[in-house]
Amino acid sequence: MASTKRASTRRKSTKRASTRRTSTRRPTARRTSARRPSAKRTTTRRKKPTGLRLTRKKQKQILIVVAVVVGLLIFLALMQKSTYVQKKYYKGEVARNAVYGKVTSINAGPARKAIRVKSFNTGKVYTFYVGWRTRFSPDRWPSPGERVKVYYLYDRGYLKATRVYLR
Repeated sequence: MASTKRASTRRKSTKRASTRRTSTRRPTARRTSARRPSAKRTTTRRKKPTGLRLTRKKQKQILIVVAVVVGLLIFLALMQKSTYVQKKYYKGEVARNAVYGKVTSINAGPARKAIRVKSFNTGKVYTFYVGWRTRFSPDRWPSPGERVKVYYLYDRGYLKATRVYLR
């Protein structure tokens, strides 16, 4: 099929023709290597940095100030007296078969030896029976008013102390 030239339907511009001269040079092939440096070279300008313009010295000073502030905050956090709320497990006691409290009385008679301890957590008074298997740490009986932690067994309706730690 032969191609036909189509008549241009574009209108002529009403704009005034430019007065700028066109180049008289002939178009030449571009050289890609061994270009001669031209007399006029356009230099590229550096873009100005946006945001804060800080020198190295200022950056170091700011970093030192931030480090001191963070150190102070950590120091203050460590120096505060930490109080925490203990979660209630084991009916409010320290462990499954353990009570931490104050000794209220001691019965060291010939038949049944017993220690009564008032719990710090629940406020209940427990009676622990002490036998030859009970281990005291340090190796002595507690005196009334002392803080103790008692580990015990529940045997036939009695709380039998296995370990008594004096605090």
